[in-house]
Amino acid sequence: MSTQMNTQTGYSRASAIRTVTGREIQVATKNKGIIATFIIVLVVVVAGIFVINFFANRDSDDPRLVVAGTEASAVADIAGTGVDVDSASDRDAAVSAVEDGADAALVRADDGFELISDGTPNPVISAAAQAVASAVAQNEALSSVGVDPAEFAAALPDSTVTTVDLSDEGQEDTTPAVVTTMLGTMVVLTFIMIFAGNVGGRVTEEKSSRVVEIILATIRPIDLLIGKVLAMLVVGFIGTVVILGAAVASLSVAGLLDEVSIDAATIPVLLVSFVLGMLFFSALYAAAGSLVSKAEDLGSTQMPVMLIFFAVLYPPIFGWSAPDSTVMEVLAWIPPMSLGVAPMRYAAGDMSFGLLAASYGVLALTTLLVLLLVARIYRGSILNNGKKMTWMRAIRSS
Repeated sequence: MSTQMNTQTGYSRASAIRTVTGREIQVATKNKGIIATFIIVLVVVVAGIFVINFFANRDSDDPRLVVAGTEASAVADIAGTGVDVDSASDRDAAVSAVEDGADAALVRADDGFELISDGTPNPVISAAAQAVASAVAQNEALSSVGVDPAEFAAALPDSTVTTVDLSDEGQEDTTPAVVTTMLGTMVVLTFIMIFAGNVGGRVTEEKSSRVVEIILATIRPIDLLIGKVLAMLVVGFIGTVVILGAAVASLSVAGLLDEVSIDAATIPVLLVSFVLGMLFFSALYAAAGSLVSKAEDLGSTQMPVMLIFFAVLYPPIFGWSAPDSTVMEVLAWIPPMSLGVAPMRYAAGDMSFGLLAASYGVLALTTLLVLLLVARIYRGSILNNGKKMTWMRAIRSS
């Protein structure tokens, strides 16, 4: 029948793939599970950024020190910008201020200073109070021997001690960029898992209902497979762009984008990761779906694919703090683990753009080989409605 139809009508491969792709996109956009997952991920990403910003700002509030018996402006100059300094009229007012929420009060006494606090004083406050007491005592001692404290301070050479770590000299702190890239990679891998897994589910669904037999009367198996993979790639790509764009916009609104040094190529790099990862895993999931005739058997054939996916997922999670380690350096060149590792090493400055492109080239070549193998497996198993096939049997028979 297929041969006759192809001969009579003139089979158009592009038209067949376009038809399957459009149909699968419509099904995916109406899938409540996919829509709900997209909304949840979007809310979690955006809300997470603002929650992090809220706690970061709350924790960054400077401690409040109330002073009595000493000029607040002078104390503020000595204490520096890390302490908010307010004045009180006397000791009782200073104590009341501490009871009302001030971190501590520094009160001038006849025999020195008192640092009053409700509990153990903040270490920053303690250090500032000690610096103030020492400076005031020094100024009074200088005045008592006829030396102007201001002239003495002007005559003092700069005694600031600057710590220089030779191992880090000239290196930029890339930790924020690495963490941001790692989180972006997690978003990319989440969508790969959702949409690639959906390809396998759709293949099994059509096979168990025998709808695939009707479809294959007019469409070649390989074109059906290509259409399904392309449909999920398009839908997933759009979803990933929206999520990553929302994350960047949220970082900008929250004022966190200025604190994170991200290369302009990071977003395109993550999108390339998504495309290659989607092609790699959707093909494997499609093959897994074609090996079974019932949905309840799908888990067994998907397990090897899930194990490969976890091998890609875990290195970025556990290795983000040491992207320059030997293990991460090796994994950046081993597909498909390079999918998550290479972008992080690039963000850390441990991999140049040229090396990143080369790593992606190796991944793309591996993906092509996987697609060719899956095409053979899919063609030989999609119409098999007998006993469940194993991966080894499918590979041997292909």
